[in-house]
Amino acid sequence: MLKRTATYIILLLTLGIKCAGQISTIDSVMNTISWMPDTVKLNILNEKARAEQYRSLKTGLVYADKRMEIARRINDPREIAKTWHIYGNLYTTSGLYDNAEENYIKALHIFDSLNMDENMASILHNLGLLFHRKNDTISSIKYYKKSINLRKKSLDSRRTGDELTSLGETLLSFKQYDESRRLLLEALECFKGIKGYERKADAYAFLFDNWHATGQDNEKKWIDSMIVENELLGEPALKGMIDLRLCKYHLVNNNLDLCEAYLDSINFDILHKYEVINPLDVIYTLSEKYRTQGEHGKALNYRMLYNDYKNKLTDMEVQNLVQNYNIRLSITASEEEISLKHHQNELLLKKIRIEKIVSTVLNLALAITLIILTYMVYSLRAIRKTKRKLALRRTGLQEAYIRSSGYKEKILSIRENKNDFFSIVSLKLSKPFTNLTTILSTISTYLEDNNKDLKLKSMIEKLYRDASGIEKGLKSILLWSKLQRNKYAVEYASINFNDFMYEMLPSLLGLALKKDIRIRFDIDPDINIKYDRFSLETLITILVENSVEHSSPKSDIIIRTQNTKQAYILSITDFGTGIMPELQNRIFNLSRVKDKTPQQDSQKIGLGLLIARLLTSINNSTINLESEEKRGTTVYIYINKTNG
Repeated sequence: MLKRTATYIILLLTLGIKCAGQISTIDSVMNTISWMPDTVKLNILNEKARAEQYRSLKTGLVYADKRMEIARRINDPREIAKTWHIYGNLYTTSGLYDNAEENYIKALHIFDSLNMDENMASILHNLGLLFHRKNDTISSIKYYKKSINLRKKSLDSRRTGDELTSLGETLLSFKQYDESRRLLLEALECFKGIKGYERKADAYAFLFDNWHATGQDNEKKWIDSMIVENELLGEPALKGMIDLRLCKYHLVNNNLDLCEAYLDSINFDILHKYEVINPLDVIYTLSEKYRTQGEHGKALNYRMLYNDYKNKLTDMEVQNLVQNYNIRLSITASEEEISLKHHQNELLLKKIRIEKIVSTVLNLALAITLIILTYMVYSLRAIRKTKRKLALRRTGLQEAYIRSSGYKEKILSIRENKNDFFSIVSLKLSKPFTNLTTILSTISTYLEDNNKDLKLKSMIEKLYRDASGIEKGLKSILLWSKLQRNKYAVEYASINFNDFMYEMLPSLLGLALKKDIRIRFDIDPDINIKYDRFSLETLITILVENSVEHSSPKSDIIIRTQNTKQAYILSITDFGTGIMPELQNRIFNLSRVKDKTPQQDSQKIGLGLLIARLLTSINNSTINLESEEKRGTTVYIYINKTNG
């Protein structure tokens, strides 16, 4: 009794020292992964928590808590469910079955909502094992059967065989021999063609136990099959399982000498956790055989050996109970400590808030005073600097005015020498250029009479917008000219439309941002087309830009694809002002652009839809539209499947 008490005291001291070392290890791990991406942190914490599964529940729970914190922060339900699964495994190995069941069920519900059958099957398997340890036959069998159904659904014969073996093992432990035998034989059918596999060897072992318990003939064939598997595996534990069954076989056949020989080679400490039927029974049975035959010396020796192993096993079970009790005490103490710290933190937060409010008020008053003083000093310096800069800017603006006047003369000269192309240039670019020269003139006059800088800034911004409109217009005219003169070379490429649209998404969102318009995709991810990449990108940009221009703020633009027998159909739909019926028939014609008068402050020249028609034409596709005033417009592009 004193020896056992001393053992428990030493165990408790060792546990305390180990916990202190684990705390420093946890801090080291958390510092190491602090700079890593969340996905890497999740994987590392998963490995760390699982590594503690058979060592320290407390350390494993710390890693799991950190993992759950990250999973919830990034709002990833799959990772949250995986963390519940980790909690369940930690509690199961520590004997806290109610806690384990609660966490497994949480994980199961999330995986079910995500239709993740593989993960659900693993959870159901663990629940079956858990209820087997709780001696709840009905629940254990129920969960194992659900797991088997999911494995069969996934057509994974190896995993299906694993589940059938587990259920057969469970039924064997509950002495339901017929059903156990049927499932184990079905498992061997799943393992057909798989060699050197531990669960296949387990199935052979359980079939021998079934045959042996029910007194059927030819039970040794299962031992022979185990020997064949272990020749490939070379597992010491499996060798012990084989020797145990050979011992049972020879014991039934009264070959006691052979039984003794195999018995001496068995390590019962290792074997105990692998066996469904208590392996010590064979020692007891051998002792009884010798007693029946009158060999009382051997009978006594084996009875003493049986008692020694049984006492050793009892000591191990007691140690596990003590360890589990200490774990429960540790968890309770941790929860109380967390609750106390939480209350202390709340009080500390209230104090910090009050101090922060007082500090903020004082800092705000000081900041306002400093800002006023700084502004006064800055204003005095800015006035002096502005006077010097204005003289330099006036000279630069005068030179810019002279250059812009020269540009205007050149554009007017070009307009006189060309028909449609240059008439468009003069009609569409004359207004931006006029705006540019007018602003420059106004700036020059204004600077002579005033020194304020705000209006100068506004005028310069207007000058920049007009200049940007000119640049964009010139690019459109050059592309249109190139298409008109058949100088554009089409280069067909194989394009996955879904991937292409997500590549364009940032630029499309940039177009929609100024009106806070939502761009929605309804795209078949399996559509692959043959098309010129630049043409496709330009087409979509032009059409989305037009939709944004004619849509109300915070409305939607929908980009869809359809797969028909003859063509792929790309459509872009907005819910804006729509197009007048009399304009719809000539929306893609040059006459519409020539007749249209540019609007005040507009940088658009109206060539976008003309370019869109030409780009679709050279790519062996067509463009069309449907529109209703005040309801919106849908533009369709029909892409021929025979392209390229």
